Amino acid sequence: MGAAPSQVDVINEIFNPGQDDYDHAENILDAYEWCTSEAGGSRGAAMLGDEMIDEASRKMALVISGKGRAAGMTRTSVWQPPE
Repeated sequence: MGAAPSQVDVINEIFNPGQDDYDHAENILDAYEWCTSEAGGSRGAAMLGDEMIDEASRKMALVISGKGRAAGMTRTSVWQPPE
């Protein structure tokens, strides 16, 4: 006996991130990776707009982005390194 479509929608809302949360998590991962790389200055923390991100931020973003990727989400905004 399968779940009714309304139950599936509710479950997806509970377990999958919203689009804004997914995009933000992916942008955190990109910004942190760049800022901690040699090209980005090998820093231990980074700024994403007005938000300071660090290793703890990266770990939380990994969970959210992993759920979004598993749900087949695609990004609607992509962070770009400063020039």
